[in-house]
Amino acid sequence: MEVDEFTDTYSDDLIYLKEARVALLTHPLRNEHHNLCNASFCRIYSIMMIGSIEAMLERWCERDNFNILNEYFASSISNENRIKNLREVFVEKGINVQAKVFDDYLAIKYIRNAIVHASWETATGNLKQDQLDWINERGFPTDTRKLTSKDLERFEWVNGNMMFYIALTGLEGVQARPDLVDIGIPPSQLPDANGIINPSDWPRMYWSNIERISSEITKMIEIAANRPELGRACDFTEEQLKEMPQDTLKKKFYLSALSAKKEGFDGLIDNNGFAANALMCWEQFVSQVSVFEMFNEHTVKSVLKTLRIMLQNNIHPKNNLLPPLRKDTPFKIREQLFGMCFENLGSLTILEIIEAYDLGEKAKFAIRNITPLNLFAIQLPLLAPERNDEWRQKAQYIADLFEIGQSWYSSIEGHSSPQSTVEFYREMNVILTKDS
Repeated sequence: MEVDEFTDTYSDDLIYLKEARVALLTHPLRNEHHNLCNASFCRIYSIMMIGSIEAMLERWCERDNFNILNEYFASSISNENRIKNLREVFVEKGINVQAKVFDDYLAIKYIRNAIVHASWETATGNLKQDQLDWINERGFPTDTRKLTSKDLERFEWVNGNMMFYIALTGLEGVQARPDLVDIGIPPSQLPDANGIINPSDWPRMYWSNIERISSEITKMIEIAANRPELGRACDFTEEQLKEMPQDTLKKKFYLSALSAKKEGFDGLIDNNGFAANALMCWEQFVSQVSVFEMFNEHTVKSVLKTLRIMLQNNIHPKNNLLPPLRKDTPFKIREQLFGMCFENLGSLTILEIIEAYDLGEKAKFAIRNITPLNLFAIQLPLLAPERNDEWRQKAQYIADLFEIGQSWYSSIEGHSSPQSTVEFYREMNVILTKDS
């Protein structure tokens, strides 16, 4: 059965709310007051949580194999009795839910109602003392400014269990198990949100910044290339553009942006210092990812040559299977394993293949996608052509390393060579930097 819009969006909202809290509290450029932040997220979470559970209760009625959920929607009864009756029907039907989940749920619903209506009073102005007493009894504060991370943990625990119980009623083949007591999901702690950056986090942060810079430059290039007076499509019909090879179309796109740059188009001026920032991030990334130390010029050329020969001559592991090896696996065992997995070596030696696979895997880990190649081969030459000598040097190195990583993956998986894809970036880099 297809998940309806609001069941889906409530679920997404709760997930993003949890992630947003961690992102805010761990943001390296912010210093939040944790108590205020946690109280705020508790208030928002309670509203979304109750809405989500009640929406799921309503929508699951039609698939309820135990005829339990309709009890929640009985008319003219209090929230206390509504939730109490729902729990009792679960138990009567042989699903021994945890009473404390429903008790907490009632307290959270009271808290949610007070937040939504901005009052602890009834419509006639009387204090809802019975609700306040119940909230206190369940250990929650009656001042919503004093909600804590521990309260949020309980909110999440109650939400998870209520969703679990509701889902149980709609699963095919689920049988009542009155012998099982206190069915439910155990509580779990919130993710660590101390915001301390560990050494292993820095490369990820630099890489993330490189991707963000590249994304912003992409927008600038698109605006420049698509200017009406310089647009790449001005000399071609729509049909011609559709029939044009993708690489040709991309080349014309970038050449259009280059023309805009030469004409002084102000949309391609590096007012935000993207070029210097990108270079700094890349150099810091390389310095902190130890595998780059293995890739000197000679090694890169040698391994790249080996992998190209392997792909050109279909030298792959048998059935594209190569068992994973520990880093400390003795060379003799490694040599024997590769000898069994590779029947056809062509002009290569087992030693060359072992080295190519070892460094290929490391290169794939080091440069996980095409972003830095696109950045240094195309984007930065368009944005800051006065530094083309630097961009050319970086692009050549990154292109080789990226091809090594992708070639290793292609060899393992039995795919075609990535060389033609990488060659496009090499060619564009030559074109964009040739006047420097």
